[in-house]
Amino acid sequence: LFEFVHTVPAPLTAVLVGLGPCFATTRRILQIFSWRSRWEDGWLALAAWWGVCLSIGASLRRRRPRPVLDNVPPLTEVALQAVISDLNVVYSLLPTLPPLPTTPLPNLLRVAAITYVPYILLTHLIPLRVIVAISGTFVLTYRASWALLLRRTLWRSAWIRWSVYRLWSLLSGIPLSAPIHLADLHAMQSSAATTGRLRFLFTVYENQRWWMGLDWTAALLPNERPSWCSTALAPVPPPSAFGLPEPSATFMSDGKGGRVKRTATWAWDEPEWKVVVRREGDAGAGREIRAIPAPREESTAANKLKKLMDSGMSSPQSSTLDHKADAPGLPKMSSVDANKEPREDTHLGADEVTDADGWVYGDNKWEKRSAKGGMGKYTRHRRWTRIAVLTELVEPVEPEGPMGV
Repeated sequence: LFEFVHTVPAPLTAVLVGLGPCFATTRRILQIFSWRSRWEDGWLALAAWWGVCLSIGASLRRRRPRPVLDNVPPLTEVALQAVISDLNVVYSLLPTLPPLPTTPLPNLLRVAAITYVPYILLTHLIPLRVIVAISGTFVLTYRASWALLLRRTLWRSAWIRWSVYRLWSLLSGIPLSAPIHLADLHAMQSSAATTGRLRFLFTVYENQRWWMGLDWTAALLPNERPSWCSTALAPVPPPSAFGLPEPSATFMSDGKGGRVKRTATWAWDEPEWKVVVRREGDAGAGREIRAIPAPREESTAANKLKKLMDSGMSSPQSSTLDHKADAPGLPKMSSVDANKEPREDTHLGADEVTDADGWVYGDNKWEKRSAKGGMGKYTRHRRWTRIAVLTELVEPVEPEGPMGV
């Protein structure tokens, strides 16, 4: 209450306090008419509505105004919270306004002119208060759960939908869309055409590190690039598990009052993955087929590396390994490298000179690349590529008419 009084202007606070009973009454009425209260309240409100409509001609007693009491009780924090809660509930229960009709004005005038004569006859045969009571019943029960279920069940009937659309077509003068026969639909489907084929080159980088006693393996350090990555060093599945996107379909308008279905399908244009190889002296890089490493080999190498590191840490001489940074066969690791954030490698996309299997060798920091391994080369990577084709098939389909049958 202290924070509310200091943040909300005094005139607004006075208005909220004065309209508190009105907000509570409005909340109660909206809960009953929205059927969010007990079901007995809804039916009692419906019976009261019929009672008011049928006794509208009777004389109503004039209600005397209640005297205003000067000794109004002070406002408490609970009462203020109740006013705010009532205001929020009233806002949430307010019905949304229906969209404006898209029917042209001449057609609406035609509907009003045609239905005016039946309206006069109906009011002559049935009292107006009964018609008002029936209309109010429809409005009061519109948001009830059972009324919503009943409307959905009836609208599932194709006969009811056809009758409603046919009646509206007769009143408004707007013709229904002509149905498409089965033969025409087959003719439309046979006229499907392929708009174009787009070729995509997928690239996956294989990264390995050299470890003493294990040779080249896919077991890398935790802070560096993954064993299989993209050009941006993001982890990707290996070529053996790399899959293309699923086919997707989109329905669009053809600009002539009809619809077309655009189906996008992915397929591999090459049977196998190929490694980019550029030998020394070649003018450009070529692509050659190589055997894809099996996932079992990578897991076996990682397990061996884990066992080797565990045995090294438990050995008394393991502390001396950190001081042998320049010893042959040991990757140079420092505290700077261990805490270094991974960054994008800007040289991965270049056509570098490789060995016969497509490998590019680098030092412990994946730098100083060359096509030959040896002393001081603890990392290597190679590029796997495969071309896929995206085909888009466009075929006419049956337009979505108002029948919905």
